[in-house]
Amino acid sequence: MTDNDATPAIDPTNIDFEQAYQGGTIVEGLAMDRLPWEIGRPQPLLVEFEQAGRITGDVLDIGCGPGDTTIYLAGLGYQVTGLDFAPTAIEKARAKAAESGVTASFAVADATVLTGYDGRFDTVVSSALAHCLDPEQRKAHVAALVRAMRPGARLIQFCFSAADFSETYAPYSIGEDELRATFRAPDWNLTELRNDKLTAIKPSPEFKAVMDRSGAKLQFDAEGSMLLPIWVVEAERV
Repeated sequence: MTDNDATPAIDPTNIDFEQAYQGGTIVEGLAMDRLPWEIGRPQPLLVEFEQAGRITGDVLDIGCGPGDTTIYLAGLGYQVTGLDFAPTAIEKARAKAAESGVTASFAVADATVLTGYDGRFDTVVSSALAHCLDPEQRKAHVAALVRAMRPGARLIQFCFSAADFSETYAPYSIGEDELRATFRAPDWNLTELRNDKLTAIKPSPEFKAVMDRSGAKLQFDAEGSMLLPIWVVEAERV
């Protein structure tokens, strides 16, 4: 067996997120101190949106994971609800919020249904969720958002775009045509669609070896954190 044969490979479509949060494992045989999206702070792009005044009213952080965005916004005085499908992620988020001394609401929920949240939110922030859903789940998720958002509410969404080697880290990369077809009348007004980068963790040598084996050509910021190509979507719920 060669070294390459011994290195586990990533199949993003098979990630069990509850198991990942429990054991820090997205690749069998490779445990991690932090999952790739657990950067310990809100995405820099999200901070830019907040500083530009694009987050208002009651906020939903959908797919909140360990709660970094929810806690950041709650600390600024927003009324924030963080929802995630993985119970362990919600447990971690509640513990972090308590440690941070902020008040936020967390619950386990299915992003394709959002039962009990009709007409609740003025802003929805969605970072690295949509690309975890298959095409049919994405349709159900968008329909659930329409129900959960008030007329005039704003969606801010970051999702992986199709790029060279994106299949090695993106469960489902999303194309421009789909986004434009999704966020249109009569339910939506698409106000911004552009390319940018999502910040991920600085990879451990073991994780970098997995990515190198897959052929991914990664980009990094000055601190060594991974930068992954995404779509930035801003859409108004009509």
